Amino acid sequence: ASAPAAPAAAEEAPKREAAEAAPTKDLVPAWLPPNLACGLCGSVSQSREPHGVICRRRRKNNALGGCGHGVCWACMETRPRSEFGMVRTTKDEFESLEDDAWWMHERCMEPADLRGYFGGEKELANARAVADAADAEAAASSSGGKVAQKPVDPVEAAKERVRAMSVKELKAYMLRNGASTENCVEKSDLLAKALEVAAKAPLEPVGPAWMPTRMVCRLCTKPPGKEQGGVICRRRRSDGSLSGCGEGICFRCMKKAPRDAFGQVRTTKEEFESLEEEAWWMHERCFADGDYKDYFGESEPEEFYNRRTKADQQDWEWDDSANKSRPQMGSIMRRQG
Repeated sequence: ASAPAAPAAAEEAPKREAAEAAPTKDLVPAWLPPNLACGLCGSVSQSREPHGVICRRRRKNNALGGCGHGVCWACMETRPRSEFGMVRTTKDEFESLEDDAWWMHERCMEPADLRGYFGGEKELANARAVADAADAEAAASSSGGKVAQKPVDPVEAAKERVRAMSVKELKAYMLRNGASTENCVEKSDLLAKALEVAAKAPLEPVGPAWMPTRMVCRLCTKPPGKEQGGVICRRRRSDGSLSGCGEGICFRCMKKAPRDAFGQVRTTKEEFESLEEEAWWMHERCFADGDYKDYFGESEPEEFYNRRTKADQQDWEWDDSANKSRPQMGSIMRRQG
């Protein structure tokens, strides 16, 4: 009576092996199955146990992030940061997080993913500091000499940005941090006070730089009076550094400011909102090398380069009596962050 059971068992074995070999899209957490090769070295597990993790995260909106490629534990530990990035995990750590475990390549992460993985902006800055220190130590060991290191502490990094500011930027920095510029006659006076502010100021916010409702627009000198009524000239780069003068521009002025006084770089509330965490905007004069391509998705024209690099010699203040023609709007839908 029990003889027919053998064929059924024989049929189940291939199915079980196929299930182990195939990657499962909804597998939580995303262990690398034993028969699925590592995307870097091409190895498979020598046992029936998972031998790494898959680059994948199920986000809160149920969207799936990550490239889906697997990485074995050996490559996770030994691949250099220049090739692999700084985001790592271990078998013990991944296992301890149970159903909440996830991992992605650094290059596959959005800013919100990085903050979520490390636990916040401060923790992310500390992780970068540790990775930078390890890189510097490795470089010093390989060269047999000392390697100059930039400050990696968030406060020291803020001070470095302050030291690189112009007089106008220093005044704007003091203003938005509620500090007085009274009795500051020379740039050295401004710099000394700004460095004191940098030592006490909180970390710059992250995410889309919407204007607070009570912040005054730099052009019309009026607050927007409502949520998301304007944007701040600011960009946080992938290395954690900040660019932009920090001045706010309401959308009314963004739309009607003349191009010859304000520049051609514009955005709208709808466009800025649609880009979510990746949204950023800066004045044309605040652009640096590489910003144009990231913002517009194409190489920087010579005309634009010549105009922005001579910004210090131009009057960038908005004169209401200037040309009232409608400025050219630039698309930021292909922005790279």
